[in-house]
Amino acid sequence: MANLEKQRVESKYFDLDDIIAKSEATSCTFEVGELNPDFFPEMLGIVKPTQNSEGYNADVPLWLLESVRTPFSIHLPQSYSLSMQGVLNADARNINLSRQQQHFYANGMHLSHLMKEQNPDGAMNLSRCMLNTLTQRLGGIVSNAAHQRTKGDKFDVLETKVFEEGKRCKEDIDRWLKQDKQAASRKRKRNS
Repeated sequence: MANLEKQRVESKYFDLDDIIAKSEATSCTFEVGELNPDFFPEMLGIVKPTQNSEGYNADVPLWLLESVRTPFSIHLPQSYSLSMQGVLNADARNINLSRQQQHFYANGMHLSHLMKEQNPDGAMNLSRCMLNTLTQRLGGIVSNAAHQRTKGDKFDVLETKVFEEGKRCKEDIDRWLKQDKQAASRKRKRNS
């Protein structure tokens, strides 16, 4: 045990939300030519994947796709489809993201990262859509937190964290202002 070395890892290495988000699967098509036939039974537990003219279709966890070297194409889930991106870009404020995808932003970032080599335009459009969605929704989230409203049920995990942090900051500011007001009141009493 004395010979253990410290290893540096990304800050999100131990982030439970990131681990859960990456465990969600997405539908992919793998090119037939370079694929090891043992990949599906050993890694996915699929004895015989469906095959079409483009290759083998399978649902694969996002964490596993990061390490696959065989060319594959991702079939975007409904939550990230082109039609849904159009809806989100138009007005994302009233969309229930928790119903669409509990880890909407985290999964979208992973999908965008995985798509960037095969479909750079699609990856860029997805990234812009997520940024636009967050930008549209952020004001409402912060406003709800500042006015001590209850957390909306339309928030995904990231938005819930922003809401909780905003609420905590508001409570800290209120506490500080109350203490400052009490200190000023005591000072006036002493000077009288």
